[in-house]
Amino acid sequence: MRHDRYLPSVRRLLHLAPLLVSLLLGCGRQDNSVVIEFWTLQLSPTFNDYFHRLVASYERQHPGVRIRWVDIPYDAAVQKLLSSAVAGNAPDVVNLSADFLAKFNGMHACIDLTPAVARCGYTFLPNALDICTCNGTLAGIPWYLNTYVLIFNTRLIRAAGFTERTLPRTYAELIPFVRQYKDRTGKYALFWNIGKDSYLPMMLGSEGIPMTDSALTHATFNTERGVALVDQWVQSYREGYLPRESVIKPGSAVVEAYQSGQVAMLMTGPVFLKRIRTNAPAIYAETDVAPAIVGATGMHELAAMSISVLSTSAHPKEAADFALYVTNPENQLAFSRMTTTLPSVVEALRDPFFTTEVGSVETRARVLSARQLPFATRLQSHLLDADFDVLRDAFDEAIQKACFGELSTREALAQAARTWDGVLRKNRR
Repeated sequence: MRHDRYLPSVRRLLHLAPLLVSLLLGCGRQDNSVVIEFWTLQLSPTFNDYFHRLVASYERQHPGVRIRWVDIPYDAAVQKLLSSAVAGNAPDVVNLSADFLAKFNGMHACIDLTPAVARCGYTFLPNALDICTCNGTLAGIPWYLNTYVLIFNTRLIRAAGFTERTLPRTYAELIPFVRQYKDRTGKYALFWNIGKDSYLPMMLGSEGIPMTDSALTHATFNTERGVALVDQWVQSYREGYLPRESVIKPGSAVVEAYQSGQVAMLMTGPVFLKRIRTNAPAIYAETDVAPAIVGATGMHELAAMSISVLSTSAHPKEAADFALYVTNPENQLAFSRMTTTLPSVVEALRDPFFTTEVGSVETRARVLSARQLPFATRLQSHLLDADFDVLRDAFDEAIQKACFGELSTREALAQAARTWDGVLRKNRR
């Protein structure tokens, strides 16, 4: 076999050798950038473009830092975070809801971001900061917010002999309204969870009856007035004024009932209007919004998403800086323009986007929500506890027993209170 025909190729390789060595060494060279891993909850793929732009912009301004964005399913968030912590590869920055925030702060998993927020140069809403504060620690920076409005079907309301002006504005007015609507139409006025994922703690808080004392040492919902207020809903269910689904189905089912035309009203965040528009355009065309229903305090529920820096982060300073970048007024306003959510900073809320009530029902809902924002707070104090899910389930199961006649409302709340007291005492040891 002749080998000389391969000599030109060999010579070319020899000439290329220095370049090949350089490339190989370059591939092996370490990237000295600080890498920050950032987890969000179920925002991909809808907001991929937004986050890709946000990350690219941050990296341009901070050439020594790289951001690795990871989106995870909402329902799997706790398990994935726990698993990543055990494996030693937890993210640096993570998006948490208020209930998740309490759980992870109880594990000492979040750093106190008070100093970072104090030097940021813009103003967070006090009630948004409060919802992210656990045991005196700012466990997360407030991000996007949601408040409740009353969403209603104008055709169904008018057909039942009501008008927009005679809609209930308080929980005291809501009970007789629900009964009158059913008596007049034979149908349900609203699907409102009182059993699973119960809204009754929110109602009690708005009426001035917190679920626990301020120190989270014992339950406070089973007072005479608390029993009486809850019993109105239990009796309304027993007498056929609320659908069975309101006791057994999760909170996610409320929108389904409204967009199928089964109920005339829905109490939830304006964010769900987009879903109604997409899934039920005919219902959406008849939809309008009214202020949130409130109790004696005039307050209604504030839901918040936050951004936390985990205590395991190797780069807490850079992680906190990125968290503040995500939540600055410019970026919050840009995100709100893509969603039906509210920003947590005063500077963004001053934009005409939140003050000009022109256009669709979604626009009206956004302006109404922004106007109501100072009167929103965390009414469900049990979310502050690391074992909030245990407390929630105990309360929900007690209400279900009362609705199904297994216990009186008084007995059910007493049973739930005993469980709460045990959990709260254990967590204070």
